[in-house]
Amino acid sequence: MKKVLSLLLCTLFVLSFAACSKNKTENATTQETDTPIAQKTDAPATQQAETAVGTSNPNTVDNYTLGALVTINGETEFKLNGLRLDGNRSAPENNGKDTATTGIRSGFFLDERIEFYLDTDYRKPDSEDVKVLCVKHRPYSEYSDISFDSLLEEAAFTETFTEQPADASCFDPYVFSENFGEGNYDVLFTYKGEIVYYIVIQLTPETAS
Repeated sequence: MKKVLSLLLCTLFVLSFAACSKNKTENATTQETDTPIAQKTDAPATQQAETAVGTSNPNTVDNYTLGALVTINGETEFKLNGLRLDGNRSAPENNGKDTATTGIRSGFFLDERIEFYLDTDYRKPDSEDVKVLCVKHRPYSEYSDISFDSLLEEAAFTETFTEQPADASCFDPYVFSENFGEGNYDVLFTYKGEIVYYIVIQLTPETAS
């Protein structure tokens, strides 16, 4: 009888020891498994944040260069290959440059008449489809919330494209200083009410130069 009891006690002891060992193993496995999962969850979030910070979004970042012609939509019938801007009250060496897409003259005086020379193959004289507007500078992303009619109302000038002989300006508007102050202005080239090209220019008082 004593032998049977001893055998039973030994069996219970072995079973209890095995159960404890199993629980410890499971807990250790769970802890080891949880740690890498947490690390793996954090890693992609960090990478995404770094990617977001390092990415320039043209719809939210106001990034421009004075005198650079920016193409918004080059797939329309109106294609602008280059631009030249001259002024009627500036030093002669500032005028008469070749049409270009960068390095275009961008500085003018208030009330100075600006001559526009367009390098384009568009051949629809006096077409109402192509208009050039000049408005006070704003982040480009804001234009998506403004109607074309509103732009026409606020424009410092609005011109309709007219075909001219070679080396002749298409139009020569100027900005009235009493209505519009100094600062940066967006010149918008539009086709059927859609902005397709734009350039930023700067107007200053004549005493500033």
